[in-house]
Amino acid sequence: MSSEVKREQRLAVDRNVGSGWFNGAMTHAGTSGATIRLFLVDGTPQGIRLVDRSQWTGVCLAFSRADYARARLRNEFGRTGVYLLTGPDPEGKGPDVLYIGEGDAVAARLDSHQRSKDFWTNAYVLTTADDSLNKAHVRYLEARLVQIAATANSVRLDNGKTPNVPWLSEPEVADMEAYLANMLVILPIVGVHAFEVPTVTGEVGGTGTPDAAETRTRYFLKTQLTTAEGIEDPRGFTVFEGALGRFETKTMTAGYHALREKLLTEGVLAAHGADQIRLTRTYAFDSPSSAASVLSGGSKNGRIEWRDAQGRTLREHQQGTAETPADAISPDQSGETA
Repeated sequence: MSSEVKREQRLAVDRNVGSGWFNGAMTHAGTSGATIRLFLVDGTPQGIRLVDRSQWTGVCLAFSRADYARARLRNEFGRTGVYLLTGPDPEGKGPDVLYIGEGDAVAARLDSHQRSKDFWTNAYVLTTADDSLNKAHVRYLEARLVQIAATANSVRLDNGKTPNVPWLSEPEVADMEAYLANMLVILPIVGVHAFEVPTVTGEVGGTGTPDAAETRTRYFLKTQLTTAEGIEDPRGFTVFEGALGRFETKTMTAGYHALREKLLTEGVLAAHGADQIRLTRTYAFDSPSSAASVLSGGSKNGRIEWRDAQGRTLREHQQGTAETPADAISPDQSGETA
């Protein structure tokens, strides 16, 4: 294979990363529907879990470090695959920590990390039910996952270096990108959100399907020294990069104040001039109130503070979705009998 062809393939992968292809794929999967199967190996939601998707051979084995000995007995440990190790920041100041690795048989690599890596509390083995992945496949998946996590920038990567995306044939690239698209739907279900990249309204995913954010209403927050834009989405309330807030804090709940300090420590919020702070990247808050409060430096009711371009509050929009005109209800829906 010529170096020019390899270069074009690498550029195509880079374009996919830059365009948020993986997020578009996740959104596309969500809008078209997906059947995900979650098997509780121990019969408890906190125990070992095996997750797959209907009519797909990929599987994710999720387990805590406390269950390592029992998880290691499973067949997935002997297969070629990629694995993720996650845990809190050892110093309790920064974001969670993530390590991404691969192995011909992941057991050997995970055994090494069980002995030598202290930070992780949960692990996820990404492989296939028929052991159809090979070494080149998992090196490709590892490199792509590192790229995506770096783009999302919501965790601290523990990988010492960023692996290069290895060359694969065009059909293999298509297969591995399809594997990624499926796995990126599964991972949030088991609590891994490190690969979720907040999208901006109006973006279109690489699948050619409009991103879900395109149909979401933009809301604006304008108070003293605070100017921000965001959208309500399934994760809570996403505020776009560049939002400005008040540097000085007033009366705030302990939770909002702690979140503000955490985001300042992590660099998600940074000083902007003498009296403002700036959101350095698009960030998903857990609620519109936490977004409004953290930015404005005081406790705010986000359902009232966030308004659309016409001045309607988020609360008014939410109430509107619950109102159904009486003449729009069919006899079957209203419970009336003919």
